[in-house]
Amino acid sequence: AFCVRLIFFIDAQANETLLSHIGETAQVAGVVVNDPSRRATSLHINIKVSSVGVDKATGRLLAILPRTTELEFGDHVVVSGTVTRPESFETDTGRVFDYAGYLSAQGVSAMIGRATLESSREGGWSVQRSLFAIKHKFEKSLESLFPEPDSSLLEGILLGERRGLPKELNDAFIISGLIHVVVLSGYNISIVSESILRATSFLPKTLNYSLGGVLMILFALMSGGGATTVRALVMGLIAVLARYLKRPADALRALVVAAAGRALLNPSILLHDPSFILSVLATFGLITISPSVEKYLQFITERFGLRSIAASTIAVQIFVLPALLYLTGMLSFLALPVVPFAMLFGFLAGLIGLIHPALAFPFTVLSDLLLRWIIFIANTAHALPFSFATLPAFPVWVAVLCYVPLTWFAISLYRRNVSQSDSN
Repeated sequence: AFCVRLIFFIDAQANETLLSHIGETAQVAGVVVNDPSRRATSLHINIKVSSVGVDKATGRLLAILPRTTELEFGDHVVVSGTVTRPESFETDTGRVFDYAGYLSAQGVSAMIGRATLESSREGGWSVQRSLFAIKHKFEKSLESLFPEPDSSLLEGILLGERRGLPKELNDAFIISGLIHVVVLSGYNISIVSESILRATSFLPKTLNYSLGGVLMILFALMSGGGATTVRALVMGLIAVLARYLKRPADALRALVVAAAGRALLNPSILLHDPSFILSVLATFGLITISPSVEKYLQFITERFGLRSIAASTIAVQIFVLPALLYLTGMLSFLALPVVPFAMLFGFLAGLIGLIHPALAFPFTVLSDLLLRWIIFIANTAHALPFSFATLPAFPVWVAVLCYVPLTWFAISLYRRNVSQSDSN
């Protein structure tokens, strides 16, 4: 199935006519196919192109517009500028960032760096457009409850939005090796799932689980439907189905199904989407290593799930370490077990804040304290001389080679835990 999909994928890319206009200065018409990303000084939109000048064209283009531009998903636009091919650039740690590959994972093959909006027309109703509108209302609810940069950090943790973080704080998260906490993860899906299932537990079983599954799908679409979100969504739906059927949920098989399904939809993410790769590695480490690590953390209380959170954090850090070192070169010596609680209280605060801010006050206070602690840890780690180290760039085969014994070790632990559970 993957080989057949790859043939069609390569054929579709080869038939894109947008690339024939590289170097031209022209007007490009099309439809906005992402939730426009508002940065500090610009607005980034992905356009499904219908024409370039007077010629019909196919493909997707990234247009960078002035920050004050107002556009939404589904709007019909005409932008002008010079069509260029995305180019790689060197990061502060000496790594070369494959920007063209990163954009190709989103289906984008060309860009206009300084685009001018010539005209726009509001798009018609669609499910995703409506969900993005709900997302923006939720963001405004968070912004009305939390001060900056706390609100921007919470939007990053809950919705994967890093655009509002100040550059200094964003750099602190990167240098301290904690930038992964600002990336959308499967924990968001699990929060939504558990909250809905508990809130609707009084309903008939079929309706309860069906509602939980539908709202998980809507939340994933509202968050943008990225590779990480889709993987987490598939795993979450498998877990809900397993609970409904009263059958054990094999998390490792669920991970394989989710990752393979996402690769079938977009094969390029296997090579060009670091967030997808790190997410799969982190989840694999969480499933295979975390139970064994937890056995050695008996000195940590089980109250509020602290022991499980600490074990999960350590397990994830162990298994993603080679990939993180290859991608970023940053070696961090800290972990953040308070992140799940900040997410949970922040999600509840934003949700209740849609009704009235005063009702969300208790959850706002709790979440804000935890967010301030996360920011304090990131800034402190940034300032301390021995809290992190920067490694020189090394070949990809070195990272792959590291995963051979590490994967064998993780699988061995997983099998041992499964056999012990079966015997008990």
